[in-house]
Amino acid sequence: MPILLHLDCSARPESVSRQISAEFAAAWRSAHPDGRVVHRDLAATPARHVDAAHIEVVTRLETAGTADLGEARRAALNPEERASWRYSWELIDELLACDVLLIGLPMYNFSVPSTFKAWFDRVAIPPLIVDSRTGKGPLSGLRTVVATARGGSYGPGSPRHGDDFQEPYLRAAFGMVGLADDLLFLHAEMTKSGYVPQLASYRRTAIDSLRQAVERAREIARG
Repeated sequence: MPILLHLDCSARPESVSRQISAEFAAAWRSAHPDGRVVHRDLAATPARHVDAAHIEVVTRLETAGTADLGEARRAALNPEERASWRYSWELIDELLACDVLLIGLPMYNFSVPSTFKAWFDRVAIPPLIVDSRTGKGPLSGLRTVVATARGGSYGPGSPRHGDDFQEPYLRAAFGMVGLADDLLFLHAEMTKSGYVPQLASYRRTAIDSLRQAVERAREIARG
């Protein structure tokens, strides 16, 4: 049974990133009637930020060079570590079990929301890091789709392209754990043109950008 892990990160229930990710999920369900969608709303129920106990376990794994997931799962040594580590593995197990990872991700202040960063910091444990010799890891090849919403325009050739710390960050972070092998972005840009008077002339651009992102989301989900 194929599994889609669907993460939403926007604080706004009616956000553009949620619209695109919902369209993808609906098309995926239609194309995979035997499949299962696991939806985690990181805005409604935020992932807990890493704490000292989690970092202590990760540091111990790094020091020992532990690459085995089973060994890593049993690495917590005291009640504090076990409680924190158990929570991390709830998120890790969801990720390991899925066949497609879908993320609805708005751009906040040129980068990613803290809700997403907290989730990623929990799951990026040493055994999931790609092997430096082979370039492969347990998550290598997992199809990853990121539906973004950006208030302005940050694509190549735009005046603010250099201010995009969202996609470059994700490519680097996901590359570390093998999620950049099959990574697709669905960008909807100029979303602020709908309510910022100075950007009103870009409203048509925003509408076209969202339409293209939704059409592409449906196409990819059904493929």
